[in-house]
Amino acid sequence: MIQALFNILVMMALYTISRLFFYLTNIDVFGDVPFNHLFEMLAGGLRFDLTAILYLSSVYLVLALIPLPITWRSNKVYARVQKYLFLVPNALGLLANCADMAYFRFTDRRTTCSFFTEFAGETNLFSVVANAFVDYWYVTFFAVALIVVLCFVYLPYKPLFKLSTKHYYIGSAVGLAVFGFLTIIGLRSSFRFVDRPLGLNDAMLYANRPSETFLVLNTPFSVIRTIGNSSYENPQFFPDNELDSIFTPVIDKSSQPLVNGNPNVVVFILESFGAEHIGFYNPESKPYTPFLDSIFAESIVFRHAYAVGRKSVDAPPAILSSIPKLYESFVLSSYSVNKISSLASILDDRGYYTAFFHGANNGSMGFNAYALNAGFKHYFGENEYYKDSLSDQNPDMGNWGIWDEDFFAFFGRKLNQLPEPFCSAIFTLSSHHPFKVPAKYENVLPQSSNPLCRVISYTDLALRGLFEQISSQPWFNNTIFVFVADHTSESVNPDYLTDEGLFRIPLAFYIPKLVNNADSIAFQYPYIDSTTVASQVDILPSIMSLLGSRQPFFAFGSDVVSSAKQYNYAVTFHYPFFQVISLNGYIQFDGKNVVSVNGNLSQNEQNDMLIFLKAYIQQYVVHLLGNSMFCAK
Repeated sequence: MIQALFNILVMMALYTISRLFFYLTNIDVFGDVPFNHLFEMLAGGLRFDLTAILYLSSVYLVLALIPLPITWRSNKVYARVQKYLFLVPNALGLLANCADMAYFRFTDRRTTCSFFTEFAGETNLFSVVANAFVDYWYVTFFAVALIVVLCFVYLPYKPLFKLSTKHYYIGSAVGLAVFGFLTIIGLRSSFRFVDRPLGLNDAMLYANRPSETFLVLNTPFSVIRTIGNSSYENPQFFPDNELDSIFTPVIDKSSQPLVNGNPNVVVFILESFGAEHIGFYNPESKPYTPFLDSIFAESIVFRHAYAVGRKSVDAPPAILSSIPKLYESFVLSSYSVNKISSLASILDDRGYYTAFFHGANNGSMGFNAYALNAGFKHYFGENEYYKDSLSDQNPDMGNWGIWDEDFFAFFGRKLNQLPEPFCSAIFTLSSHHPFKVPAKYENVLPQSSNPLCRVISYTDLALRGLFEQISSQPWFNNTIFVFVADHTSESVNPDYLTDEGLFRIPLAFYIPKLVNNADSIAFQYPYIDSTTVASQVDILPSIMSLLGSRQPFFAFGSDVVSSAKQYNYAVTFHYPFFQVISLNGYIQFDGKNVVSVNGNLSQNEQNDMLIFLKAYIQQYVVHLLGNSMFCAK
């Protein structure tokens, strides 16, 4: 076991040396990085290195740790097999990692599993690689040197202590249990099994800009983590010179603000708040959301609003960056470290203070990594909550994080301290399985056959408390509040169990300064919109319409507040089908053919919907592959 640990540490040292060489060979790309930040990236990279090494060494570790008779371990054949099961995979990993030192200059990203699909049809790949070995001789020499060092310092098994047979097996069993557990932790890079395993976008936690993430990462990790991910190809539904005329995600028009005074922006992303459970949308049902219902009565509310996906990780890119979920979640894809824009990055250029809040562990769902990549300057999670002296130090609701009521109190205090104008987003937490509420509310909140409804009632109550806390603050009336769900959850009502109903969520814009001044604005307020098909991706362009747009920005959505949509549709991804939804129905498309038509859709409307959907998909893939989901400043 000690020898295995030594060999793992040697590999981590070689990856760190490799990362330094990667930086030096591409220093013109990364620029002059301050030493303390370079050290931060080197230290952060160790997490990704350990995960990659443990994957590559997994068979070796099994042979090294299982309690076998001592005579077996001392057998030369066994020792040789064990040695090569360590050296060969790790040598290939180092070779791939070094190859990216040269390849990176052409791709601006680490190699991922898509490489094998992209070059599957190439007949001259071997000659190209051979020429690269010669052209980049210094990288080749460096790779060979690392492999030689690895072979030279590899430590084979050798008993360090003379133990009795009994003590040997007991020690081996304990070592297997301890080292095995630590190996699983290392593969996930988290001690909390409710956390998402380490992903590519987590490299943003150690980088100041997206390009630096590729210095933090290593190639074996990037390949391993993208196995099974979708490989994207331009579907070429339309010629390139026609595509933008059908649909373009670049919104290039300036506009005057609909709400004057550089208003603050606060976006509430409500966990599992499907439209089915909101009283405002279902007045005949039991009121589980009395506070939200009262807010919606004074808001711009969309009757037909849809989430892009069915998972929490799909929501922040859609809501804050106007990037939909197509094929797979953007933040879990191999492109999650692409440069992207967001509401935060756009408003940062206008002097807004930007912050993202989530009451879970700071690594939960990869939200902190997304927030950094999206341009949020500050992230407030569980760590920051506990550092606040006024926070309740015992607010834990279990595995997921902090009760909404406690985290909202922290959120309200922070909002009062933020310099104006500010843009903040908060992702709520409590309305999630296992559907628990604090003990003091056990006999207070309404009961339901669906346990989700009670935790939604709890979050609604917590929202009431937050608004009582902040409504008297001077900044409150100069703020735009947006309420939207991340996705739907457990449904009971048959109307919401359809392929369309599974995506129906609430969406409302609450603007306090307009509640009593509706005559002074250029659009109706408040109102209920029953004719627009809205989506999470429409939120960013709608906020920019309210604030006034000064420069082009990137968005797959449209302004739904001040003007009618050119294409009055919403796009969702319901594996394995793309869905495009209109007021009259929806169609499902498998990427090649329409597989289902639902509702009362004329043939002309079906044709229009399909043309829009194909252009939408093609633009997504083109900009994803081209790393261009942003507008140059």
